[in-house]
Amino acid sequence: MSRIATVDMDVPQDPPPAWTGDWVCTRLVEAYRIERRLPGVARYFSNGSAWPSINYEFADVVAQGETASSRVLAEWENNRGGVFAYQLTRMDEAHDWLRHYLAGHEVERMCLAHWATSMAYHRSLQSLLRKRRWSRTTFYRRVSAGASIIAGKLIADRVPIA
Repeated sequence: MSRIATVDMDVPQDPPPAWTGDWVCTRLVEAYRIERRLPGVARYFSNGSAWPSINYEFADVVAQGETASSRVLAEWENNRGGVFAYQLTRMDEAHDWLRHYLAGHEVERMCLAHWATSMAYHRSLQSLLRKRRWSRTTFYRRVSAGASIIAGKLIADRVPIA
């Protein structure tokens, strides 16, 4: 896999003409990033208060003056945003690949899920490997093998690429 360690979901990408391991990895990272934005998913960074955030209307923000309105507008920019129905469908589809296509490959499924989660949630993969005492090269080989297995089965099932 050529770009497995450098998947960048911030850059829009066009799907390849056929399923590849790289595209499967890209879709899995996208699925976990959508999952991260779902309401109710634990946030690792808190605002330090048990009180719920205040909902402002735009007219209230404008009337507060420049310093208060800039604070509220900055808060709106940092909001995690919502999730649309088509994104939930893509997320569920990618999660089903792990359960369905890698049912007989537990090690590859676990490594691919850990890798995609660490990419999406911006967690340290090195600390995970150290904690589990896994070899880095073996881990990436398992991730690549799992993505290739999924890509091969998607091609065999004639799943349209998206």
